[in-house]
Amino acid sequence: MRIMKVFLPVLTAVLFTLVGCMSEVTQAEYTEGKQYSIIDPPVALKAPTGQHEVTEIFWYGCPHCFHLEPTIKEYLKTKPANVFFNRVPGTLGETWDYHAKLYYIGYILDRDGAKGLHDKIFNAVHVQRRPLPRFERGNTAKNDDNLRRFFESFGYTTDDINKAMSSMELSTLLSYARDINTKSGIDSVPSIIVNGKYLTGPSKMTGTDKLNDVINYLTTLPR
Repeated sequence: MRIMKVFLPVLTAVLFTLVGCMSEVTQAEYTEGKQYSIIDPPVALKAPTGQHEVTEIFWYGCPHCFHLEPTIKEYLKTKPANVFFNRVPGTLGETWDYHAKLYYIGYILDRDGAKGLHDKIFNAVHVQRRPLPRFERGNTAKNDDNLRRFFESFGYTTDDINKAMSSMELSTLLSYARDINTKSGIDSVPSIIVNGKYLTGPSKMTGTDKLNDVINYLTTLPR
């Protein structure tokens, strides 16, 4: 009994210390102006009611976006069920706007991602070193033909490509992307927007910061 009386306070103190250390690790906080910034006013959300939204803004021609893909895939494997993940192409200029069309035509052709078209386009550009479809200012017919031939190289029929290219959905998606790019104030990619309000990305990570940890933290902040 005497041994227990001596040992119990010591054990309690040790456990208290360990719990304190664990709480510091699991409750890491990040700082506005360092790991993230505020979008004011927030941009519109696409997530269903009650869900958080994580939006990746990218460009197929960006090597940093390509190298971020493994991190994004890891996030998608582990993200909470109440998080809606959204990809939006960057529209920072005419050529980027044209390649936003490339992304959304691909989305319409491979809506559920079963054919892996998004990955195939990234790999074609950054692994196979194929050029992205060329944009020629003021030449819509030529630009559309360049896009058409690009998708035909992945095995899609001309008819399916033409339907996607002429769809009202494509026009709606492009308008949405331009609106998000403009109102979020981004000037580089890849960028990540959480709940339409918090802007982060690989360029804001320093030291031991991990992007996916920062994203998860931002979903806990007030909307």
